[in-house]
Amino acid sequence: MTKLLNVAIVILALALIAVILYPQIQENRPKVVRFACDSSAACLPFLVAVDETLFVNNKIKPELVFYSDPEQALADLFAGKTDVGVFPWSTVLKHALAKNETLKVFMSEDYRQSLPVDAVVVPAKSGITAVAGLARKRFGYPKQLRDYVPVFLTNVGILPQNITLVEASLHELPVKLAAGQLDAAWLIEPELCPIDTTQYRVLQAGALPKYVSAPFPGAAVGFAPSFFKQSKTLLMRLKIATDAAVALAETKPDEAKLILARYFPYCKDQCGTCRIPEMQRLVEINKPAVSALATRLVVAGALPSEIETQTLFVEPSKLAR
Repeated sequence: MTKLLNVAIVILALALIAVILYPQIQENRPKVVRFACDSSAACLPFLVAVDETLFVNNKIKPELVFYSDPEQALADLFAGKTDVGVFPWSTVLKHALAKNETLKVFMSEDYRQSLPVDAVVVPAKSGITAVAGLARKRFGYPKQLRDYVPVFLTNVGILPQNITLVEASLHELPVKLAAGQLDAAWLIEPELCPIDTTQYRVLQAGALPKYVSAPFPGAAVGFAPSFFKQSKTLLMRLKIATDAAVALAETKPDEAKLILARYFPYCKDQCGTCRIPEMQRLVEINKPAVSALATRLVVAGALPSEIETQTLFVEPSKLAR
């Protein structure tokens, strides 16, 4: 009888240990996280974190999903097809108003005029000498910038009916420009740095901060509110990994550009001249700039109404240790 009692005690003790340890074991297992990338320099924090094993070191198994259309990318994130993503701020604002689904942003990226990430490019022999000269021309722009075109046109004094607008994926634009299907193209890095300066010239560098909003908040990095159901440990590890990626890009920009070239090989020979966005961690985000951009988009008719932008940001305590 005593022997059976001892066996029962041992079994109960093992069961208790299992109950205590199992959640900890599960918590420490690597988790798959799917990252929506926008096929531009804006996805650099994810690429650096993958290439430098910052995700793996924090028990995250990353899967990168590349998109050319940011609206589809954001819809897929809220549909659960991806977990975390980088999106143009305009897409985030428009989606929040139309669908009442709010991305929870923990990182933002500014496109500076002093180090322009974007530019309007024309053939070297083009007679267009100023942006106002785009009137009655064929103007191509990437899907990431579709919401900013009305603001741009308003501020350069061109009526929409007086210009032919051509939307294409970022990678298609230089091809269309080379084929003579466009008179000008609005490009974002890393499609800008490989441009052959003997064949093309920059008509306007930093068109986004000059004609849309300055400083220009180019991209938001975040996840759907449902992602908060994941363990706090995973959220903390996500922030640690992406913060470390930003730190590397800030302190070793040449290394970050080489990583960009590995994912976008068409710019590998010129990646040293590539301009990368200013990446802002959660406590560094320029929130007034996001609010100012939203107001400009409302005035231009790209947004139907004002939006309270403060609700879009993750509370720092949610990602704290």
